[in-house]
Amino acid sequence: MKLKLLASDYFYDPDFKMKVIERDPELPYPLHSHDFYELVVIISGKGTHFTQTNAFPLYPGNVFVITPGLEHGYRDVENLRLYNILFDEKLFEHSLFDIRNMSGYHAMVRLEPNFRNENGLSTLMQLTPSQLAEIMPLLEKMQVECDAIESDIGAQSIAFAYMVQLLVTLFRIYCEHRRKDNLTILHIADALSYLEANLDRKVSTKELMGITNMSASTLNRHFQNATGLSPVEFHIQRRIGKACRLIRTSNLTIGEIAEITGFDDGNYFSRQFRKVMGMSPLQYRKNISIFV
Repeated sequence: MKLKLLASDYFYDPDFKMKVIERDPELPYPLHSHDFYELVVIISGKGTHFTQTNAFPLYPGNVFVITPGLEHGYRDVENLRLYNILFDEKLFEHSLFDIRNMSGYHAMVRLEPNFRNENGLSTLMQLTPSQLAEIMPLLEKMQVECDAIESDIGAQSIAFAYMVQLLVTLFRIYCEHRRKDNLTILHIADALSYLEANLDRKVSTKELMGITNMSASTLNRHFQNATGLSPVEFHIQRRIGKACRLIRTSNLTIGEIAEITGFDDGNYFSRQFRKVMGMSPLQYRKNISIFV
């Protein structure tokens, strides 16, 4: 029987899925999966992290993300101390202003975990001793606030703020210290961040080719492998996602929303909206109003 850890067993509040766990020491742990994301920061000691397809050694300063559903475990541990930051990505998706515009966000959270498992990256993100010392207070404060969520009003907000600071710090470090085996990840991450920053217009393949320094065929192949979609399909889905948020949160007309999300032709906007959402923009607005 496969071991699966569930969010309901870890998060105090189903609307605030975030928790910090210090493992001191981390014990050998068999293959298991979970239905939430896990950011792992290695503090000291050593060991081996393994999945069904590969394994890699762990050293102080290593940082990596485990995605929902990926089976993984720990073995050969020697005084291994680490922090696990458990979270639901939806907690951050629409709340962090420009974080989706950061290449490091896409590289660390969305791309590298699957790329590592499928292609066997030879290295992990490695913090220097000074960088590790910089984030340690954030980890410690986050843990205190997460443990106080049930009893202290405001603990969620403080824990969330520390998490944002931690993520932005790590995303910046990731992009500043490029490794020889993650350049493809960073190129695709650059494309994703560019698309996220331009949800108000159509972006051409030529623009993305310039950003990634890839040919059209190479760009499309790597992008498809990483996201399951072509750049055009991905961008349309994200623009429709923005349109949905505007329909839910504003009194703008459907025509105004189409224009804001870069669709000059209202009929084309409606067709793409229906293709992504399974209903027209007007039907979506009516359904939203029913549940408000």
